[in-house]
Amino acid sequence: MEGVYLGFGELAVLLAGGWTLFARLGEYDAPPWLNWLSGERGVRIARYYFALWIIPIGLSHWLYLKPSVDLVPPWLPNKAFWAQLTGAGQIASGLGVLFGVLPRVAAWAEAIQISLYAMLIWLPAILLSNSNLGPSFANADRRLSLTAFFISWIIAAGAWAVAQNTPAKSHN
Repeated sequence: MEGVYLGFGELAVLLAGGWTLFARLGEYDAPPWLNWLSGERGVRIARYYFALWIIPIGLSHWLYLKPSVDLVPPWLPNKAFWAQLTGAGQIASGLGVLFGVLPRVAAWAEAIQISLYAMLIWLPAILLSNSNLGPSFANADRRLSLTAFFISWIIAAGAWAVAQNTPAKSHN
């Protein structure tokens, strides 16, 4: 069941990033009952939505320890430690943003962590593939790594949008 929450959490980070940008930059004439979508209130709600859903992403590192360990770069020792640490970091980031404990630091830590996944896991998988990347992208492993890289990078972009709009102190 956690897999469903993991997938939804990843999509929620994308939504939170887009919502943050819309709330901050969008100018539209909406009916009064939709005013909560934009402005500072919209940014704050998107931030809490982001924080809530990165917690199950972190939990997935523990509940799916074996697949998480398999993604840890081979040059890092004690892979289980790193898989569990990154899960704990994501949970801590979610709780920090949600409860206003160093919320900017927590949001930035999450954005950095997701960016590092793309750079340390998926980029080397693309670059160090033993196969020849032809014009048809026939190699399934390379194609999977390339897709995972871009998905991780766009999730990181959503996290960065939220992090850039998170105040240093909680302003409920």
